[in-house]
Formats: sequence, C-alpha cells, structure tokens
Amino acid sequence: MTWVDYMIEVAQHSKDSAAHWFRYLRKYVDKCGTIFTMDDVEALCNNDALTPFQKVSARAAFREGSPTKAHISGLNKPGQRDSLARVRAKIEEAKA
Repeated sequence: MTWVDYMIEVAQHSKDSAAHWFRYLRKYVDKCGTIFTMDDVEALCNNDALTPFQKVSARAAFREGSPTKAHISGLNKPGQRDSLARVRAKIEEAKA
C-alpha cells in the first residue's frame, strides 16, 4: 500500500472529523519530502474520495509558511508541563 492509498483510506474514515484528519496529517507534516513527494500530495488531493476541506487542508499542510502547517506542527509539540503545573496550583488554591 502506498502513502497515497493509505491517506485516501484515512480520508474516507475521517470525513466527518477535522480533528481526526489533522491527527493523521500531523504524522507526516514534519517528514515532508522524506516519505513522499509533493507529487504524491497532489495525487492525494486530486482523488475524488477526499472532501473539499480535506483537499485544501492537505495542500496547505505541506506548504511552507501556511497557517495550517503551523497549526499542525504545533500539535506535534509536547505539552507544556510548567503550564499544567501552574493551572493545577491555581485549582488547588481555589479549593482551599
């Protein structure tokens, strides 16, 4: 199974969920060019199985400087433990 075939199958399963679609895209955004080429991205986007939203977001996800790529790349970053610790401390203060 090629990357394009896999992503077409994923697209069919995530037609109703942008979050689900972005979850699959984020696995590949930082690997652009190593696993597949931009021709593969265009082949994916030219498939009728994808919704218009999926086509637009897939193209934008692999384009340098796009807000969609920045958003998806941000999803790949680990959570901020310090921020969580501060929120927990505020919750504990409010309980006291």
